[in-house]
Order: sequence, then structure tokens, then C-alpha cells
Amino acid sequence: MMEQGLIGQYAVPILEEKSVWGTDAPTRIAYMDTQDIARLTFIALRNEKIDNKLLTFAGPRAWTTQEVITLCERLAGQDANVTTVPVSILKFTRQLTRFFQWTNDVADRLAFSEVLSSDTVFSAPMNETYSLLGVDQKDIVTLEKYLQDYFTNILKKLKDLRAQSKQTDIYF
Repeated sequence: MMEQGLIGQYAVPILEEKSVWGTDAPTRIAYMDTQDIARLTFIALRNEKIDNKLLTFAGPRAWTTQEVITLCERLAGQDANVTTVPVSILKFTRQLTRFFQWTNDVADRLAFSEVLSSDTVFSAPMNETYSLLGVDQKDIVTLEKYLQDYFTNILKKLKDLRAQSKQTDIYF
């Protein structure tokens, strides 16, 4: 899974002090940076040993929604305003919206509720993949590192903007 979507879903709302939507699902996802996915795919396409092999890409650790929110809170230095939606409500809403043609699009978008309620861990061991591709696991960006870099950069920019704003304020 891609980490980039987590910025808009969790990091930005926390920084803007808006609601962060989460679920009570125990499902765990091993997020992986899209840049790493692209790099590994490129290496695989150029590697003759990989012909006709199925490779699974996954990040080094699987996270629940609440764990991702907690990590973002720590890195942002502020609490999130979390709105938790029980998965059962998402599933019920999906079933309800499937009855009407004009709400089929909503039902399709709620299909992820079936995945969330499955109590599945979306992860895979990567040792064999790393070995086949000749990649060191240390070169793969972890979710912690990715979000830490984001929050470090954005908080520095916000601090710089505040400093510039104070310099241009005119008081009478």
C-alpha cells in the first residue's frame, strides 16, 4: 500500500485541527512508499531471474488505523480530533446503498468495509523478494521515517511562514 495517501487522510487534518476519520477495525496494513514500489518494480523488470515470478511488495511493519493516527499525533506534537466510525455501520450503509441504482457509486466506495471487517493483516514477508532483487531492507523507507520527514519539513515551513508573517505585520 502507498504511504502518500496517509498525508491527506491523517497528517493534514491533524495539522489543520480538523477531524480525522478512523475505524475500530483491527485490520493491519504494511504501507510502502510509492517511490520504493516504483524502484523495486523497475529492478524486477530489468532482472532476468524474475521472469514469470509473482512478487509481493509490502512495508516492513503492518499498522492499524489507530496506530497510524497515534504516530501522526506524536510527530505533529498535537492531539487529533478523531471521529471513529464502527466498521459495522460502514457495512450496513453499504448494504443499504446497494438497493438503489443511484447510490451504487456510494456502495462501491464502501466496498473497503468488507476488507476492514476481515481482521486480515495486509503484509507479506519480503526477505525472498529483497534477495531476488538484490535490495537491502535498510534502503526501504519505513512509515515512521516517511511521516517523520513529512512532519519535520512541514513544521519547519510553518515556523518560517510565521516568522515572515511577524516581520511584515504593521502595527499602528
